[in-house]
Amino acid sequence: MSFLCVLVLQQPCHGGDDEHEGKAAASTPLRFRKKHNKVGMKAMRGWAIQILTGLEYLQSQEPSIIHRDLRCDNIFINGHDGQVKIGDFGLATFLHQRKTRSIKGTLEFMAPELFTGNYNELVDIYSFGICMLEMVTCE
Repeated sequence: MSFLCVLVLQQPCHGGDDEHEGKAAASTPLRFRKKHNKVGMKAMRGWAIQILTGLEYLQSQEPSIIHRDLRCDNIFINGHDGQVKIGDFGLATFLHQRKTRSIKGTLEFMAPELFTGNYNELVDIYSFGICMLEMVTCE
């Protein structure tokens, strides 16, 4: 019998809402926008590019990694330098893996094809679009 062991290494993100309490936590885009009323389109464009770069990396792996729960609450902004990280890979799966066909994610951010059980890594691009809409409108 063989077992697959996965080790996840994460970089710390600093400058979030809890840092004043001695905790190092990054802000999500919505918390960042609410805390800093004037977040320009240039900053949001930078966030978008970083998120897409992260998704491109996931999709370039062999096999491709599908996040399946990309939403603003799973995107973190380092308050010191504005660096964006994608987090919470608890529902992630590999493309063409048996559990790829299971329906997972947060309803409001789920691509319609997730409900058919026949989907690919492009479901994360749909979720990215919903994230950007939420970031721009704060709703």
